[in-house]
Amino acid sequence: MRDSTQLPVTRRMLPSLYQSLCLILSSRNLSGINLSGISLSSINLGPSTLFRHTRLSQRLAKFHIPRPIKHQSQRFGIFALACFVAATLSGCANSLETCARTELKLTWAEPAELQATVTILSSDEFEGRKTQTQGAAKSRDYIKQQFESLNLQPWGADFIVPFEYQTFFTQETGANVVATAMAKEPTTRWRIIVAHYDHLGMSGSKIYHGADDNASGVAAMLAIAKHWQQFALQPNTLPKVNLMFVATDAEEPGLYGSIALVEQLKTRLPEATFELMINLDMVSHPSRPYGIYLEGSRNFTQFNQFKPLLNQQNRLCIKLTHPKPVGRSIQSTDWLRASDHYPFHKANIPWLYFGVPTHPQYHTPEDTVATIDITFLAAVTESAFELLQLNAEYLKN
Repeated sequence: MRDSTQLPVTRRMLPSLYQSLCLILSSRNLSGINLSGISLSSINLGPSTLFRHTRLSQRLAKFHIPRPIKHQSQRFGIFALACFVAATLSGCANSLETCARTELKLTWAEPAELQATVTILSSDEFEGRKTQTQGAAKSRDYIKQQFESLNLQPWGADFIVPFEYQTFFTQETGANVVATAMAKEPTTRWRIIVAHYDHLGMSGSKIYHGADDNASGVAAMLAIAKHWQQFALQPNTLPKVNLMFVATDAEEPGLYGSIALVEQLKTRLPEATFELMINLDMVSHPSRPYGIYLEGSRNFTQFNQFKPLLNQQNRLCIKLTHPKPVGRSIQSTDWLRASDHYPFHKANIPWLYFGVPTHPQYHTPEDTVATIDITFLAAVTESAFELLQLNAEYLKN
C-alpha cells in the first residue's frame, strides 16, 4: 500500500476516557445519561454533571486529570463532550462484536502454501521488489511460473505486460503480470483480482521485505487462482465469467500499474462488462479487533444480502470501515486513494478492497514473514474467493 494523502489529527484523545465512552455506547444502555435537551447553552459542562453513568464514573475515578485541567472544569467538560460525539461517530457502538483468532475455521486455504509464497517473495534474494530492479524482475518470473503451473493463460502473447508511466520529468517503465481463466462458454463478463507485487526495495544495506505489503496479497491471489482452477474441473460449480489475475507493478510510487491496466482494459476489451474488481493489499497483519477491513461496500446496493456469505464458513471478522485515528501520532489515511482500486473507481468499475490498517512494521525493514498471521491470511483468502463466486444479481447496482 502506498503512502496516500495524510490528514493530521488536530487533538489527542485521552485513551482511558475514550475507551470508557466506547464501553458505554457499545452496551447501548444510555439510561444513566440524560441526553435530552443537551445544548451548549444549557448544559453544566462540569464532569460530574456530564458523566453520571456508574461504570464511567468508576473509570473516571481512576483517571488522572492533570492539575491545570482539574481547575478548569468547563474546558474539561467541552473536551469530554467532544470525545462523546467523536466516539459516537466513530462507530464504537459495534466494538463488542466478536473478532477473535480462536473463532476462525478454515475450510480449504492451506496456511503452509501461503507462508511459502510470502517467504519467497519477502526473502533477501528479492531485495524488496522495488520497481525497475532485479528484485522486481525475479518477482515477475516467480509469479509467471506460478500462473503457468496452474494452467492459466496469458493475456496476450505473454504473462508479463509492460507499460510506461511518467514521474515528474522522467519516463519510467514497469510490468504487470497478468493471467486469465476463461469461462467454458464465451462471455463478455469479467471479474478481476489484483494484488501489487512491488515494494520499497533497499536503503543502503537495509531490505524492505514487504511481507504484508504486499507479498501477502500476491500469495492470496495465487491461492485463489489455484482453488478456482480446481473448481473449474467440476461442472456447474462456478459462475459463467472470465477471470483475470493481475500482479501489479509500481503501486508504491503512484498506482501506475493499475492505472496502466485500466487503460489497457478499455482498449483491449472494449465490449467487456467488468462486474467486480477485488484488491488485496496488506491482508496478513490483523490489528485490534482481530479482523479484516473491507472498503467499497457502499458501491453495492445489495451488499447487506451477500455479506453473510463471505464468512459463513470461516467466521472471519469483516469490518466495513477502517478505524478512526486517535492521537496526534496517528495519521488518517485516504483509503479510497490508498491502493490499486482507485483507478478502477475512477473508471466506474465496481470494486472491493480487503486490507488491514497500517501497523508498526508498515514500510519498514521489519515487515517480514515472521510478523504476519498466516491463519488470518488464509481466512481472508477464503472470503475473497467467496466474492468471486457471487451471483451476478448481487453485483448489480
